[in-house]
Amino acid sequence: MAEFAVIGAGLAGISLAHQLIEAGHTCVVFEKSRGLGGRLATRRLEHWQADHGAQYFTASSAAFQAEVGRWLQRGWVKPWAVTPWRLTREQLSPSPDKRERFVGTPNMNAMVHGLAEGIPLYRQTRIDRLEADGDRWRLWDEHGEHYGRFDAVILTAPLAQSQALLPAEVIGAAELDSQNMTPTWAVAIAFAETTGIEADAVFVKDGIVGWAARDSAKPDRPQQHETWVMHFTAQWSANHLDASPELLQQQVVEVLERLTNATLPEIHQSFSHRWLYAQATTLEPIQQWHPASRIGLAGDWTQGNRIEAAWISAHRLATILLDEFA
Repeated sequence: MAEFAVIGAGLAGISLAHQLIEAGHTCVVFEKSRGLGGRLATRRLEHWQADHGAQYFTASSAAFQAEVGRWLQRGWVKPWAVTPWRLTREQLSPSPDKRERFVGTPNMNAMVHGLAEGIPLYRQTRIDRLEADGDRWRLWDEHGEHYGRFDAVILTAPLAQSQALLPAEVIGAAELDSQNMTPTWAVAIAFAETTGIEADAVFVKDGIVGWAARDSAKPDRPQQHETWVMHFTAQWSANHLDASPELLQQQVVEVLERLTNATLPEIHQSFSHRWLYAQATTLEPIQQWHPASRIGLAGDWTQGNRIEAAWISAHRLATILLDEFA
């Protein structure tokens, strides 16, 4: 039986820990934030909530489809029967496709919380240094507290945060220098009354906002207000990392006004959130396990940039580790 440390309690980290523990190993997860799920995020306010991170997910591979089937049985996710629209400078029109979309219920991170049950977890614990201790690893947090010793360490935080923890001698670490993750500003708005907008989700093909969705139209989202979530494009977000809430709200209101012929109702409440590491731009899979150092890497950015990629990365690394530490 091996002892593993997993850094990051997003879908990749929790899925990996869940599989390792089910196989009989010991696994401890360290998360710098208070909540779980990373970009699978839902913020609750008075009488409304909004999924300000990942908006939905799809399942392409047979392995992930089987996993989503288990989540469906447990009530952690539901299909979102939405027909996205497409907004260009010339027109707004339905853009139907055959992709089945899913959301967590009643929050986007419901499946992460479900999988995390029974996993030893340190929240609000930022690990900032790995120290080799013989053939094992000791972890140090930002306050000088140490944890371990562990047979292997798995890094599942976003690319830059994982790179900062990688010892220089880790074989294959140099390939990460060609990887990159782009930022995204998200804005959520709750209206005092209904907007009258016909579309529930819109891919915006021009301008600085790339996505708009009626969040309150998702399944199991009981709330008293019509809510919308909008994501800005990566380029605009990167150029406006310090954008004010007023500027962000002004820009998204202009987009929503293009979706309706009527005047928008009064805004009840709103918030903005900057995702500094939102999406990977280099989609080539990387080496996930470095046996000489006993350090592994998982997360959507190791396999792509979608929720399915996060789970696939954990599933593949778990298979390697279970063979390595059999």
